[in-house]
Order: sequence, then C-alpha cells, then structure tokens
Amino acid sequence: MTPRLRRDDAGFSLVELLVAMGLFGIIITIVGSVIISALTADRTVREVTGSTTDGQLVVNIIEETVRNSTAVAVSTAADGVSTFATTRTTAGGSARCQSWFYDDSLGAVFERSSTTAVAAPNPGAVGAEWTRVSDGVAPVDDGTGTLLPVFALEGTRGISVTFSVDGGSGTSSLFITTVTGRAPQSNVSPQCF
Repeated sequence: MTPRLRRDDAGFSLVELLVAMGLFGIIITIVGSVIISALTADRTVREVTGSTTDGQLVVNIIEETVRNSTAVAVSTAADGVSTFATTRTTAGGSARCQSWFYDDSLGAVFERSSTTAVAAPNPGAVGAEWTRVSDGVAPVDDGTGTLLPVFALEGTRGISVTFSVDGGSGTSSLFITTVTGRAPQSNVSPQCF
C-alpha cells in the first residue's frame, strides 16, 4: 500500500513560489541600494578628505616659510594664470630662497629651496629640481569670470594664497589664506630675486 500524501505535505504552489521570489527580489534590491549608497558616500568622503589634506599641506608649507621670511616676491608666468612666489627665509636656521610655482597646465603646485636665486620655470616644463606638493589645484573664479591668482603679493611682506583642490566626483576644497613675514626685512645673502 502506498502512503497517501497529506495536503500539507504537497510543497509550495506556483503562486506561493512566485510571491516568495518577488519578496526576495525586493529585499535584495533594497539591501543592494543601501550598500551602493554607503560605498558612494564613503568614496566621496575619501576624495574630499584627500583634497583637503593636499590643500592643507600646501597652505601649511607656505605659511611656515613666509612667517619666517625677510623678503617676498610674486610674479605671473607668460600664460597669465601660472604664478611664481619666492621668499628669502630664515626658517630652519639658515637663510635660503624658498619658491613655489603653480603650474596651470599641470594643475599642480611645486616647491623648490636653494641657497641661490630660483628662476621661475615655464608652465608645463617644470624641471626635476622642483618637488610636486599637490595635484588637482585650480585657481578660483572671483564670481565675474576672472580667475584669482593662486599666489598674490599682499602688502610688501605677505602672500595671499587662493586655490581649490579637486576631490573628484565634482567635489573640491577651497583654500584662502594670507600670511605675512615676521622676520626683519632684508634681501641680503642669498639674493633671492
């Protein structure tokens, strides 16, 4: 005699199976959306943090050096956007020429230190003697379509620094600061400019 199946032993009906699969699909879609949103937010936070760190590095290096400077000079390169700043500084104990160059064609800030005068490089052709400090740097629009210089002379002893650093995904960090030299004014040995 074959055993008879009871009605509750028959398994799932097709309708029950389709409903279960639909609910499972909805749950997977919701969980997947939450995971994708979390990963996107994490990437954005990392990019903004990276651009902020890069910009702070540039500003901190310039502030420390200019505060201990005895003379400052700023010039604009032939392309009209790239800027070159030089200080005669006593930071670190001995006098030296410290220079920064914003290269618009490369979107980067470079630095160089020397015991003699430093010449401004040509945009797009920064030599190996320069150290890249930050990438993704761009001048800031003043609201009228005019780009503010990354480095500008502020008074006779200061430098104004204005730029943004691209963090990717359309985010950028804005940096605006002015720093003035506090050391006694002088441009004696080494003659930096």
